[in-house]
Amino acid sequence: MIKKAAAVLAVLSALAPVLRADWKTELNSRLGRDPDHRAAYEYLAEAAKTLEGEDRQTALLILPYLAERLGDKTLERDLVADYFETYRDNDPDFGFLDDYTLRAFIPFWATWKRLYPLVYDVNLLSYPRSPATGLPDSVDIGLELLNDAFYRISLGPYILEGGFWPKGFHILTVPLRGLFDRSDVYEFVLDLKAGDLVCRRSVLVRVDIADVAAAAPDASRPRPDDAPRPGLALKPVQEGEISLYIDNKLVLKSRKIAPRPTVFTFPLGGPSMPGQKPYMPTPKNDPMAHGVNVLDALALAYKAIKELVAKKPPAPSAPSYQKVSSLAFAYSRTVSGGTSVSARASVSLPPARAVVLKE
Repeated sequence: MIKKAAAVLAVLSALAPVLRADWKTELNSRLGRDPDHRAAYEYLAEAAKTLEGEDRQTALLILPYLAERLGDKTLERDLVADYFETYRDNDPDFGFLDDYTLRAFIPFWATWKRLYPLVYDVNLLSYPRSPATGLPDSVDIGLELLNDAFYRISLGPYILEGGFWPKGFHILTVPLRGLFDRSDVYEFVLDLKAGDLVCRRSVLVRVDIADVAAAAPDASRPRPDDAPRPGLALKPVQEGEISLYIDNKLVLKSRKIAPRPTVFTFPLGGPSMPGQKPYMPTPKNDPMAHGVNVLDALALAYKAIKELVAKKPPAPSAPSYQKVSSLAFAYSRTVSGGTSVSARASVSLPPARAVVLKE
């Protein structure tokens, strides 16, 4: 019995690649010269639920194309967004499609890759000169944008920033003032518009507050005995003298004298003549009467231009920030009862996905 079970498992293992590839044959049978796009979509949508790895990625790539063939624009955009948010702009192998389908699929997908405003690689930015203690008024978030898009960042009903972003790396400054009262997750909404497509991505900022220990007393604060008496005006000492005696012997004496303005005058000579340095005799030869050899001047200019062109541009400096997944800040806060405690606040970015807004 055990030998039979082992034999069955061996056969199934050998047939696994064939079974996985069979869905591609079934899909092509519904496409080709006379395609039935609805039957192809229904079959692939059901088959994708059981596929794994690259097969599933390939199926999710083809589904938006079939939705576009069916004329369902909303479904097409939702499937495109789901693919980009899952696999970014990485394409699997779709060369198994028949020639008729490939000729229509390739320009369809190329258009989406040039249009979809994908936001990825979202991280907090840490700067080497950031203060080690105290709460920041804001934090910087770095992100990569796949394509050009207009953007708008908002918190609730308040629009914080907006404009145009070209594709590439961008830094988004998020205000944190007033968000450290308690542990919570705050949702900043990032809207991106490319063509007639509007995508919304939540930038979630998680703030965690934890009390560490009671804060140490501040030695710089005056004690009650050191407090000045009310009604006594304190004036700075302008002039005075301090003498220190030990056993009736003067060992130290210090005197403070108020500064007095001093009037200082310095006689200046008359105006200088052309070519004459201040307070120097007039030169015998007029420097304006001397000339420069034209050939020497041209040779010198040619050499300077040649060196300027040959000089390589300086290497780009390394970024002054570091991409991190979280930031931590130590500070003191007052709890119930007026007790001051040392606390630690951490800021992180939970993962989020973009969705396409309906028209």
